[in-house]
Amino acid sequence: MSIVPVVKQMITLSLLMLTGFFANRFGILGRDAQKWMSKLIINITCPALILSSVTTSQRLENNQMVLIIFGAAIAYYLILPFLAKGCALAGPRNRRSEYACMLIYSNLGFMGIPVANAVLGKEAILYISIFMAIFNISIFSYGIILLGGTGGGKLQFKKMINPGTVSAVAAVLLYLGSISIPTLLLEPITAMGNTTTPLAMMVIGASLANGKVRDLFTEKSMILFTVLRLLGLPLLAWVVCQILGVQDRLLAGALILISGMPVASNTVMLCTELNRDGDYIAKGLLISTLASVVTIPLISMLL
Repeated sequence: MSIVPVVKQMITLSLLMLTGFFANRFGILGRDAQKWMSKLIINITCPALILSSVTTSQRLENNQMVLIIFGAAIAYYLILPFLAKGCALAGPRNRRSEYACMLIYSNLGFMGIPVANAVLGKEAILYISIFMAIFNISIFSYGIILLGGTGGGKLQFKKMINPGTVSAVAAVLLYLGSISIPTLLLEPITAMGNTTTPLAMMVIGASLANGKVRDLFTEKSMILFTVLRLLGLPLLAWVVCQILGVQDRLLAGALILISGMPVASNTVMLCTELNRDGDYIAKGLLISTLASVVTIPLISMLL
């Protein structure tokens, strides 16, 4: 397997973040612009990406495999929070929620789909899309609680009714019902979804410019985190797949790649939405994204 396409994809995403970084430094993408762009991404372009990804993916031979993938995705996002909570004890006491959040939520949509396409082929897009559905339900519910968005740490179910979860559930229902979106609607939805990755990467890069670049490399807690996020979790996923005897190459590959993705950009934008300081997560996102240029090609060799 050639790792050149994977490396090219990672470099492209890093350059997009660099564009946002300099856009901030030159006064083009300030804090107010970042906040409004985050709202645009979370409420419009990301839901569009979810809908277009699932509805345009190649269908599987039967729905039984779809249920297996759903089961794997649900188990993944139920088990990982417990593991992340334990690992977060190694992080700063006042940043343990952010630490756990970064370990749970990888950059599944913005990077997972293009990387999976490069490594596993177009057939893997559906697998990643199904994981995206559960990912969105989790991040817009448990993720909000973890970052303190619901107040008092109590779940408010109305917080789960948002464009992220609605689009995820709608995409799954459309797939299971074999319902096609009319071309007249699908084309603009796809066009909007395609803007998610460049916009998100530029917002992330711009948010990093709010702080001092040298601080990125003085945060000692990020060293262990980066190893856990980019190497520890995918290796653990590989071991679990070996133990359970997962025969489906695409399912095993999707699990390993998802586990080895850098921090989800959604987490930074959620911090902006919840008026929470997202600089710590932004640091983890940048460092993990830069390091993933090396680690993702390495873990792709396990597939």
